[in-house]
Amino acid sequence: MLRASHFATRLGRQHAAAAVRCAAVQQSQQRRTLSIHEHLSMGLLREYGVPVPAGQVATSPVEAEAAAAAMKTEDTVLKAQVLAGGRGKGHFTGSNLQGGVKILGSPEEVGIYAAKMLGNKLVTKQTGAAGRICNAVYVAERKYVRKEYYFAIIMDRASGGPCIIASSQGGMDIETVAKESPEAIVTHPISLETGLTTKEAQSVATKLGF
Repeated sequence: MLRASHFATRLGRQHAAAAVRCAAVQQSQQRRTLSIHEHLSMGLLREYGVPVPAGQVATSPVEAEAAAAAMKTEDTVLKAQVLAGGRGKGHFTGSNLQGGVKILGSPEEVGIYAAKMLGNKLVTKQTGAAGRICNAVYVAERKYVRKEYYFAIIMDRASGGPCIIASSQGGMDIETVAKESPEAIVTHPISLETGLTTKEAQSVATKLGF
């Protein structure tokens, strides 16, 4: 009886430990994050038929120069692939280069500036003083912008679902727009049951001036 009781106790402890491990696994599986580099997001947009500028990722100055040459244009944008906002106004700690986004005129110039970005840390208002290492650059075709808009879909804790955030005053300083002109920011929660309807999309577009 004593052995049977001891065995039952051990078995109960094993089940309890297994339950704790299972709960921990479930908790880790429920944690969801989405943070991808610009060149990957461009690929997703392109895959679903959204027009985006031609571009190619590079991990070395030689690759960056070759990518620019393949575009057969002398109007190229070089972008540091660092997961942080405000890249255009940031600076690199190793090379003292100002700005993580550069408009350049030749493949050779792209290679030179790629060397100043790759392997160095980019410091922006979102990275803090420590900065983040730049391991890749995105070589893209330059487009001449007539007007900039801001559009994003975020997960809104208040509504418990996705929410559109948009503005007709787009650009790098959207945070400043939200602070100084909050009326210029359009917000629209999206129902998880019905999704975004055509009528809702048209309403958002109208508010943006389309």
